[in-house]
Amino acid sequence: MSSGLWTAFAMLAFVGITVWVFLIKDKSDFDEQAHLPLDEQDKNNRDKESGS
Repeated sequence: MSSGLWTAFAMLAFVGITVWVFLIKDKSDFDEQAHLPLDEQDKNNRDKESGS
């Protein structure tokens, strides 16, 4: 009985996270986060060029 409850809990958690990611979260948030490493790299390159 308890293994069935854990399975149901895991399935509900998976479905909940999936709904949150694909339906509720805004695409602009994903785009902004996707560009963070590139922005940091550009900042480091500019700092190196201005320091030379």
